Amino acid sequence: MNRNIEPPIAEISRPTLWGHQQITLPNGIEIVYLHDPNQEVFKMDVVLAAGIYNQSRPVIASSMINMLNEGTRQHTSAEIAELFDYHGAYVDYNCGMHKAELSLISLNKYASQTIRMLAEMTLESTFPQKELETYIRNRKQQHLVNIEKTSYLARMEFIYRMYGKEHPYANYFTLEDFDQVTPELLLDFYRERVQASQCRIMICGNVSDTVLQEVSQAFSPMSSNPLPPDKNYTIQPSSPGKYHISKPDAVQTSIRIGKSGVALLDEDYTYFQLLNMVLGGYFGSRLMSNIREEKGYTYGIGSYNVTMPQAAHWMIATDVNTEATDATITECIKEIRRLQEEPVPEEELSLVKSYFNGELLRELDGVFSQSDALKHKLNYGLDNTFYLRAIDKIRTCTAEDIMRLAQKYLNVDDMYIVTAGKDA
Repeated sequence: MNRNIEPPIAEISRPTLWGHQQITLPNGIEIVYLHDPNQEVFKMDVVLAAGIYNQSRPVIASSMINMLNEGTRQHTSAEIAELFDYHGAYVDYNCGMHKAELSLISLNKYASQTIRMLAEMTLESTFPQKELETYIRNRKQQHLVNIEKTSYLARMEFIYRMYGKEHPYANYFTLEDFDQVTPELLLDFYRERVQASQCRIMICGNVSDTVLQEVSQAFSPMSSNPLPPDKNYTIQPSSPGKYHISKPDAVQTSIRIGKSGVALLDEDYTYFQLLNMVLGGYFGSRLMSNIREEKGYTYGIGSYNVTMPQAAHWMIATDVNTEATDATITECIKEIRRLQEEPVPEEELSLVKSYFNGELLRELDGVFSQSDALKHKLNYGLDNTFYLRAIDKIRTCTAEDIMRLAQKYLNVDDMYIVTAGKDA
């Protein structure tokens, strides 16, 4: 082997998908699992229809899911923590816009103990006052830290302008909202939203018969009352244009430029993701090459397309020295217009396609990653064959397609340009 000669570049092969199985418990809970007998551990996610979108008031949904380990009818928070720690298990919590979930990673030999405790937290939480006070105190401190960051201020202002502060997707809250959270409000939301009829349990790794039996037995008592219908909210965006959040003591200025994006189910989604990658979706993107490498205005800049069930938004994000703010915005717009007016060179497009394919393969690397991917796609009525179709679409995308989508979706006149930092 001559190591002075680079190996030939070969086209990335299509990934192999793990088959998933599905069972439904008598109470309506849907269990979806991907079995890999070579693992010594399993991971399970209890996905609940208890996200921010359906909370009764601000910060209730996130407080509810994050308080599930703070006490049940049978165990204190210390006892819960000790059990998971003793058995080497890991538990995590996440609150999204429409879903909330608690996750467990555990050795198979301790499946009985860890699964039963996870079920107890899901079904018997009590939200004790003392623990709630500690949690709220920590959340308030975190909020005070966040509102000192220009990056946080710019991001939230962009979201408010996109959706309006009254829409759940804005997730607007104030410091005073934390003081309104009570155990009673958490219990009301918990009893309403933690229902078997809208609960999905994802399991992956070594999903033995014992694991399935333990999950079935532990979660069979979950009540199955129908959920109230989703509330209807109207998106009330501000007029596109420039908005500034003054932070006189800031050492830098945070910039967010963007507009509505492309939804996951849209036929242009994959092509738009490729367009975004060319512009700002990886380290070698045009925005990085121009604004970091050539101009030296920032350490990092990127663009993102965020998709949710009812809307999507696209955004460029960076932090720069205040004196470089206007020049950075100008260069961002210049790069957008280049994509609208000039075809992407074939060599560059080929490189980005290969990178994008690699990213898709990374999302499907192993049974745990495939389970996470499937968990997300099931919320949209899809499965992981979505990735196979995306890989096929990437192959067919041309420079003309990229230019057409840039013209269709990246109209600069429709964009919000938000800055947070010192006044110019």
